[in-house]
Amino acid sequence: MNSIIWLSSSDVTRKLNISLRQLYYWELKGIVKPRLISMGSREFKRYSNKDFETLRQIKDFLDQGYTLTSAVQRVQASN
Repeated sequence: MNSIIWLSSSDVTRKLNISLRQLYYWELKGIVKPRLISMGSREFKRYSNKDFETLRQIKDFLDQGYTLTSAVQRVQASN
């Protein structure tokens, strides 16, 4: 059984060694759509293991010198 692991924004940024600003920019571009979890009057973003894998692949392509657009295209083509 494949269970979903929910990661916080800080977990994702730490594991990928990216800034929070970069993560939110990728979110703004529609690369991932985190789930909003309500806790009391506050909402928190949570990223699934699938979201994390997508972000990891994009980060790998960016580290290889690809642009964000071409990295996203490559990830989408492989899925």
